[in-house]
Amino acid sequence: MHRPFRAGLVAAGLLTTLSGCSPEPEAAAPVEAEGYGQTQQGERAYDPGAGWSLAWQDDFTGTALNTGAWTALTSNWDPVTNNCNFGTGELEFPRAQNVTVGNGKLVISAERTADNPTDSHCPGQYRSFYSGRIHTKGKVEGRYGKIVASIKVPPGYGMWPAFWTLGSNIQSAGWPGAGEIDILEWKSTEPTWMKSAVHWYNGGNADWGTGASRGVDLSQDFHTYEVEWTANTMVFRLDKDFVSTATFNHNETEFQQNHYLILNLALGGVWYGNPAPASVDLAWGAKKTMEVEWVRWYQPGTTQPLTLTNPGFESGMTGWNTWSPNGTAAAAFSETYNGGHSGSFHLTHWTSAAAYEAWTYQTKSGLASGNYKLRAWFRKGGTFDFARFQVKNCGDCAAAITNLGSYGNYTLVETPAISVTNGYLEFGLHSKSPAHNGSNFIHMDDVELIKL
Repeated sequence: MHRPFRAGLVAAGLLTTLSGCSPEPEAAAPVEAEGYGQTQQGERAYDPGAGWSLAWQDDFTGTALNTGAWTALTSNWDPVTNNCNFGTGELEFPRAQNVTVGNGKLVISAERTADNPTDSHCPGQYRSFYSGRIHTKGKVEGRYGKIVASIKVPPGYGMWPAFWTLGSNIQSAGWPGAGEIDILEWKSTEPTWMKSAVHWYNGGNADWGTGASRGVDLSQDFHTYEVEWTANTMVFRLDKDFVSTATFNHNETEFQQNHYLILNLALGGVWYGNPAPASVDLAWGAKKTMEVEWVRWYQPGTTQPLTLTNPGFESGMTGWNTWSPNGTAAAAFSETYNGGHSGSFHLTHWTSAAAYEAWTYQTKSGLASGNYKLRAWFRKGGTFDFARFQVKNCGDCAAAITNLGSYGNYTLVETPAISVTNGYLEFGLHSKSPAHNGSNFIHMDDVELIKL
């Protein structure tokens, strides 16, 4: 899809900010990932496939935007490119209060305003809406890989949600010389389509566009939107299996360098033919929201899975130990039938009444020196004091930890990398739950230890 200048922001660097049966609620689990058109849905499950290693993710598990990874724009003026309204005539004024994090989601809200806001750099260019726009400039950047997010776009005429990248050298190269990759753009007049595009410089503005249709209105549910980007191709996918109408074959220098990520909810603008604010489908006092469950950036790697004992819990708790500081572990975990990621069994941490803390782990010795990651599939619901997927290189050492989010469907999770110099690792699931919360449960299955 051809689209004009969408200004961005700039930084340099590599990809960074890597950060027996039990009465569990199996029957009450959220609908599966394949269930489209539901008003309630658990987190969109996603498997990148063989040969991919998770380099960075944000699962939006906190209560505020992770400013170590993201920056929220607070103006309709781009301070890097000195550009008003992002070069596309958009009608919104971004501000931080329209970007919130809670209940495992990033929410970007749009609302109509009579305040007539505009930045002093853009005199007379008053905006009719507040909305949100965030980017990873100077914080999370990388070249190539598989970039994917689970997003629910808002319905209605004039809504222009986008998930995209810009080249990190945009301050010096300008647009389109820095390059732009549009993973997702959506508009109400073609609601079943994820539109994707790339823009670069070739004696002038050069554009290439594609798309993928799910056959259902994408605004009715969460869907995964991705690009698989190599040194000479880009393949765009909707819900993994719906591949774009064409592959972009490239050798442009704009796409041989680091890019950073952008999420925003625009309104109106050139893509809708510059509609009047009154025609945008957003009533006074109402909000439209773009919701994001997670964003992930995978890199190809020569990862080597290592043999573990009973990684899928098909042989009970053979090979696994559970420790508790207060003797509650026996009531807190089980190897459980029904609903495994693969096979018939999985590990469960849960509580029906009493508070507990449990550390279910396996050890491995004689490992070659190098860097390792732990990988497993999780489902999780309820509220925990903490829930940590972790690996450490001695019993008393600090662990490399991934704090688990809420996962309605089995979701692949990795720990950060950890260095091994003494041949030893201890790894598994550590959780603590308050009393009287029977809805708390964590399922872990198909554990892998990977040498990078």
